[in-house]
Amino acid sequence: MNRSRAAHFLACFALLFAVLAGLLGSSAVLAAEEGDNSSAPPPSQGEPQSEEPPIELTCQFPTIEGLSGDTFEFSVFIVPMAKEFAGRWDFNVITPPGWEASVWQIHRKQQVASMDFWGRRGYSDTVTVKASSLPGERLEPGEYVITLEMESGDLKASIDLTAVVTDRYELSMHTATEKLNTEVKGGVEKHVSILLENTGTAAIKDIAFSSDKLEGWSITFNPDKIDTLEPDLKQEVDVVIKPPKRTIAHDYIVTLKAESKNASDSMQLRVTVPAPRVWGWAGIGIAVSIIAGLGVLFSRLSMR
Repeated sequence: MNRSRAAHFLACFALLFAVLAGLLGSSAVLAAEEGDNSSAPPPSQGEPQSEEPPIELTCQFPTIEGLSGDTFEFSVFIVPMAKEFAGRWDFNVITPPGWEASVWQIHRKQQVASMDFWGRRGYSDTVTVKASSLPGERLEPGEYVITLEMESGDLKASIDLTAVVTDRYELSMHTATEKLNTEVKGGVEKHVSILLENTGTAAIKDIAFSSDKLEGWSITFNPDKIDTLEPDLKQEVDVVIKPPKRTIAHDYIVTLKAESKNASDSMQLRVTVPAPRVWGWAGIGIAVSIIAGLGVLFSRLSMR
């Protein structure tokens, strides 16, 4: 009886031991798996963010308005963004067709193609981008983008600058012969041909003519008004000048004007009024009389 109880007790103890051994084994496996998982890299969360660029280009006034033929100047600030950086950076300016541009060092006032930078965050430098139309190029009104690029190896920074070209109103008036003098007899009309040219980029409307004339003079224009003059076109105008009949022989200055709401021009014409021929013959007669009188006087004195 005692032996059976002892056997039963040993069987229970063996069963308990087996259960405990199974539980401990499972815990060890889980612990090993957790240890392996902790050393593995975390799952990917997307592409890594790029590093901060070493420099940044800024401009307080990136858009400037002006006329065709003007020089557009942009002040560009070069601001370091990295804690420390150093190296040579090359400049490159991309311009639209019909444009030219250059980079100038603002302190030394000289054109530059590259710059060496030895600074830290907070240090900055300034350059001036000068852009204008090519010689002889007439730009149409509109917006033109000029891009300043800086490169150092594989590093690059850029900024877009905008030049807004507006309409240009401009008149030019001159004589057809390019001469600024003429001769007019008193009481006689003299026709002078002048050319009025639109040298701007927009049509000029309602052009009227006038003159600063002397008292008693007559100055008329034919036509006396131009409704519209398109860019690059010329209009011939006949100017009729007539001084009074008894005008004193002299050189006179006459100012001719062309004016509209948007543009105007003027020119000065020297008008010479010669002495009448009758006075010329009278002068000759007086001179002959004086000479004859002197001859008679000398002959009488010699007879004595």
